[in-house]
Amino acid sequence: MKLKFHIAALLSFVAIGSTKAQEYSLPQLLELAMKNDFSIQSAQLEERKTNAKIDEVKSALLPNVAVSGDYRRYFKIPGQVVPASAFGGPEGQYSTLAFGLPYNLSTTAQVTQNLYNPSVKYALKAANLNRELTSLSTVKTKEDVAYNVTDAYYNLVTVVQQMAFLDSNLISLDRMHKVSDLLYQNKLGQRVDVDRILINKTTTETQLATLKDNYSQLVNLLKYYSGTPQTDSLRIAINVSDVSLPAQAQDAELRRTDVALLNKQRDLNELQDKNIKSGFIPTVNAYGVANMAFYAKGGENSTFQDVPGYWAGLQLNWNVFDGMARRAKRTQNQIDNDKLNVQLRQVKESIAMEEANARNKFAVEQRNINAKKDQVALASRVYKQIQLQFKEGTVSLTDVIQAENSNLDAQSNYLTSLVQLLKAELEWKKATGSLIQK
Repeated sequence: MKLKFHIAALLSFVAIGSTKAQEYSLPQLLELAMKNDFSIQSAQLEERKTNAKIDEVKSALLPNVAVSGDYRRYFKIPGQVVPASAFGGPEGQYSTLAFGLPYNLSTTAQVTQNLYNPSVKYALKAANLNRELTSLSTVKTKEDVAYNVTDAYYNLVTVVQQMAFLDSNLISLDRMHKVSDLLYQNKLGQRVDVDRILINKTTTETQLATLKDNYSQLVNLLKYYSGTPQTDSLRIAINVSDVSLPAQAQDAELRRTDVALLNKQRDLNELQDKNIKSGFIPTVNAYGVANMAFYAKGGENSTFQDVPGYWAGLQLNWNVFDGMARRAKRTQNQIDNDKLNVQLRQVKESIAMEEANARNKFAVEQRNINAKKDQVALASRVYKQIQLQFKEGTVSLTDVIQAENSNLDAQSNYLTSLVQLLKAELEWKKATGSLIQK
């Protein structure tokens, strides 16, 4: 089915910018949104942040170098209590001696390298999984934006078509008003007929003004999604063509980003469990230290001494018992995994339901819209015929108003079916994971 709406007449009173501005079709609006939408930009920044986190995790595989310094100026050197016998004094007595010099400077450089730490390995794998997870989250954000842009565009199509119908009706009502007024002036009609037509005309003008406001709001919404400043103009090409439901994809479930996200979260959950279990295994670090101490004293017997020191070693850390904390963490992790399995089953059932509902809805509206299009054409012909008969004085104004109402009902039914058809196609694309190209 092919639906096209030409609104050149409407553009004369809808303020959407300069006539020289480019008109954007739905694919072009989607392309702009993929580049400029704020939520997509935030998701892409989150991807960059995840990459930075991976670099942070990788740093645990490299040596860690730390340098420290300590300067002290003693106004009174602290003393130590020692046995007097150590220096030739009597047994059982103690002396307080002060060791050291008043000026002290110490610098230390230490290099530490992980030799064996399973948590680092699992943390690196988890970081890579997180990168894939954030990438999928970006895809999900793009799908949501594509859905919102398309939904807003289809609503705009409906509003524009309603405006076109009302504009056409206004032209007819204006002609009827002139005819009824002429008949009244020539004593061939009643004043009440003129007033009733005028009331219908005023009501239609009010509805048209409301639709213009809705149109402006939808254009502003599309500006927001496409990253167009609200102060700039945006002309939108209203053209919907080739509305059709694609064949059911065999791998529709696999195409859904929701499913991919949950599967990736399960992988991450499994890796977290392995990381918790690795806490039972001891870790080994190698380290080397270089220390240089300087001692000085001023005055008549001034002196300056430097005392270097170098050593290396291995450090083993083994948390033998942690109060059952690891066991509690694994239990929580298993519960999270069970929740993910439930959510995955729920999403799969939801996908099946969405596919079935969208397909059924599309089939129904596809059958209805052709019939309703014929009803619009028929109601329009009857309305025009009644108008001619009214001018000739062979029918009453009541017949004209009834024909007008029937015409409006047919148009309204057609528009309802149209928007439902477009929404069914959109829901099908969402259900099958085909909102964007992957």
